[in-house]
Amino acid sequence: MPLEINPFEDDVVTEPRRVSFSVKGLNDRPLETLVGEFRKLTKGELPREQIHARKVQLVVSPDRGYGKSHLLGRLFRRLGEQATLIYLRPFQDPQRIWISVLQATIQELERGNQNGQDAGLQLEAFSKGVLAHVAADHMAQGGVEGYSRIEDAVKYLRAYPLKVLGHAPGSNALIEWIKSRLDDRAVLQRLAALLRNRDVILSGRETAWLKVLAAYAFNKSDSLERDAALKWLRGEPLETQELHVLKIVAADNEGRPDSSICEINELCFQRLKGLCVLSSYYRPFVFCFDQTEFYGSDGVLLKALVQGLEVLYATVPNQLTIITMNYANWVQDVFPAIESAYKDRFSPEIRLEGITIDQAKGLIQARLADFGLNDAAVLDFIGEGWLGNQFSVTPQIGVRDLLIAAASRFRALARPSTEPRPKTALADLFAIEVNKIRTNKVLHHYNQDCLMWFAQALAEGYKNVAIRKSENRYFTVQWAWQDRSIHFAFESGDHHARWGAIARECTGLAGSASRFGAVVFRTPDLKPIPRPTWGAARKPIEDAQRKGLRIAPLSLDDVCELHGARELYSNALQGNICYEAPEVLQWLKTRFEPWLKRYSQPALVTSPSEGTPPEVRIKKQRDPSPKAELTEAQLRTVLDVVSQRMLVDIKEVLRRLGDESLKTAVLRAIEANRNVKAHPGPQTIYLQWRIA
Repeated sequence: MPLEINPFEDDVVTEPRRVSFSVKGLNDRPLETLVGEFRKLTKGELPREQIHARKVQLVVSPDRGYGKSHLLGRLFRRLGEQATLIYLRPFQDPQRIWISVLQATIQELERGNQNGQDAGLQLEAFSKGVLAHVAADHMAQGGVEGYSRIEDAVKYLRAYPLKVLGHAPGSNALIEWIKSRLDDRAVLQRLAALLRNRDVILSGRETAWLKVLAAYAFNKSDSLERDAALKWLRGEPLETQELHVLKIVAADNEGRPDSSICEINELCFQRLKGLCVLSSYYRPFVFCFDQTEFYGSDGVLLKALVQGLEVLYATVPNQLTIITMNYANWVQDVFPAIESAYKDRFSPEIRLEGITIDQAKGLIQARLADFGLNDAAVLDFIGEGWLGNQFSVTPQIGVRDLLIAAASRFRALARPSTEPRPKTALADLFAIEVNKIRTNKVLHHYNQDCLMWFAQALAEGYKNVAIRKSENRYFTVQWAWQDRSIHFAFESGDHHARWGAIARECTGLAGSASRFGAVVFRTPDLKPIPRPTWGAARKPIEDAQRKGLRIAPLSLDDVCELHGARELYSNALQGNICYEAPEVLQWLKTRFEPWLKRYSQPALVTSPSEGTPPEVRIKKQRDPSPKAELTEAQLRTVLDVVSQRMLVDIKEVLRRLGDESLKTAVLRAIEANRNVKAHPGPQTIYLQWRIA
């Protein structure tokens, strides 16, 4: 048996959308329960009335490794394009819960549809679906004159919204017609009234929603219109030019540059609610709160989670909220924290099941068959009583326990040894998580929760630092020592006035201090600050940089390492690895000590152009600058190499392409390809060809 990849090592689901195989009969009842609850949101013809879910769906696992995230993956595949699917990792700041949820929601909406048949992205499908039904309502109410087959046209538009507004003959004409209606003030007001008549209440922003969705639906991905639409949906303030391309009025620009965190959080909730209200025209939302063990050690975060679930249940229609928990976390941490009046908001426990011996045979056979091993090899693997021994105590065990035992047996059969195998080093586990992040495009984007976790959890205890949460408008985390202080703000937007306010707050905090620093991180997906067009608006930023403001760009390597660190810690909290959470956290603090050193030193600059002083830079060998996309010819080369080799190191693929900087582009290109699976390891990533 080849040892490059152990078929059983992949025993933790970190990305539900990549679940491709399920054991027949295992956890079918929990799945059917969730599907049944979702179906209650889809009763009636589109567009539907506003429907509220009866309960928050509580999925409880007897222990780690029974398939909570796997169940969500099966649900995603089952619902496919019937739902708008949102997977939510833990948030870090109780005051920013809706900022975090909305940010993750928009990033998830920018992912491809689960089955990818009709439209490229979930948000594109959502926007076109809503606009199609609004247009159909308008037609049915006399919006088109002199057309005898209007009833048939309305029915066809409602039945095939993505086809009619996508690739069907004549779609361009209909799109132009819809855009012209939105440009007519009188018609636009009638369209807003049609929304309200269907109980789609959007706090007086009905016309803005229609124009923003049209700007996203009918423009290219790299257009100014789409970029402005995404900013509006995220609740960010818009520049004058962005208002102009969206064709909305200044009053609809609610994301004020000087908004407080509480105000931004509330606006984000309203945007989230607006998306769900509008989904009565198309697909209900499914929000999945996973990895919830992360909240167990922080009572404030846990309370914010429970209150957030209550708000979703009580006030947001057309959505099903699911939360996964290990049983011990539920009974010891969460349930006692829920106010008595809110405990009935949760469904009865949806209990996960263990795997049986017959189901285990099916899982083992499928894993080995993926690597081209025949039935004889399967019989050798499960023979001699090995499989029966795994079930000698109980007729059901956790799937991960089975996979761990199978991985150990695979190693023993492939390379017999009398020496016990040492526990996988934390450095290798970390490297695996980093490589997993490299294969997950959605985690390459800005994530305030990950950055806050670094500034709080990883920095705790570093050289006697005191970590404080402040009441400042922007700089809400402080590292304090007797001789200096470093402040952190978390801002992903690029509005000149907000950055001016951030800069002025920095200058005020600095005062006359000689050892002061302030850091705002920027990830590769964000625009650089200050923007070239800002002119006089750059001055407060330059003044703040002289006082110690550091706008810190992070590379894709940096982003992957931060996410990998948080995922590794989360795995420890969930019991997914053989290390306790405190041990993992301490190892990560040591691993990230160069980062802590880098950002704990005040930026000793005298002018903005000097940048970060050399003494606090980290010399680090990085990959060549990554290219964003593969050409069609390059993608064909990748697929040819993988299909011919069946299992190949990505380094070999890059050698065939003749460009090592294409690594990220290759991983992004194969992410949605069902024939190729990436296997992240500590040293490299293997690509496997699979028959979908």
